[in-house]
Amino acid sequence: MECVEGETLAKRLEKGALLLEQVLKYRTQMADALDKAHRSGVVHRDLKPGNIMLTAAGAKLLDFGLAKPTVPPATAVTLAGSMKQSPVTEQGTIVGTFKYMSPEQVEGKEVDARSDVFSFVAVLYEMLTGRRAFEGKSHLSVASAILEREPSPINSVKPMTPPALDHAINKCLAKVPDERWQSASDLASELKWISESCSQAGVAGRVSAWRSRRERAAWLLAAALSVLLISGDVAWWHAENRRTPPMYFHTSVPFAANDLALSPDGRTLAMVAYSAQAEQLRALNL
Repeated sequence: MECVEGETLAKRLEKGALLLEQVLKYRTQMADALDKAHRSGVVHRDLKPGNIMLTAAGAKLLDFGLAKPTVPPATAVTLAGSMKQSPVTEQGTIVGTFKYMSPEQVEGKEVDARSDVFSFVAVLYEMLTGRRAFEGKSHLSVASAILEREPSPINSVKPMTPPALDHAINKCLAKVPDERWQSASDLASELKWISESCSQAGVAGRVSAWRSRRERAAWLLAAALSVLLISGDVAWWHAENRRTPPMYFHTSVPFAANDLALSPDGRTLAMVAYSAQAEQLRALNL
């Protein structure tokens, strides 16, 4: 077997859910590997986090120990009666890991690529939410959940999950195989489209946020300049009003003025003066 360096997805999930960007990256590689297996005529039948390795090069799908040749859905009924089954794959025998089995696998029915699609998306659900799609305290309760209950919507756990991804996962977890994506290739194409849409939305969001920040900065700068201009106008107006305008006046005094005095506000002039007769009397008195 190939020696693969890295950690299993099960080990990584012990730390919690993965980021959406990581899930979208790994899911492409996982779906492509599953599609190659199906095109080669192999159904894995044991897809689970412990059989997926996360390496420096990406995700690798391992352990095909329970794999079996693909039985096309249209010919499953006719082939079941004509093909000799081994004890491991005999009708009614349950193989795999309960927590990630498809409904038909739990019931021991014949499985095809659509069963792997169900298990693959159950793993994808856990990668996104950090919890299993179908849980229980025993094999029986887990099997009951797989057959009868629907997992909680991903956006109820991760509100930022794209609705298209939530829809694709719900479709793949349908109880009836005919209601799911019919191949890993179809699912891979859908997930690739969702990934590209998320990337474009992310770029558009960043551009929009940058434009919003730029517009906000421009408005703040304009507001600051307006405040400065208004403050300058107000200061100038107060300065102009505090300034006392110069006063000029002309007066003629018909007699000699000996003393002059200007009032503090500059509006009144006081003077002391004597007429010529008063000067003569003053000289006589002296």
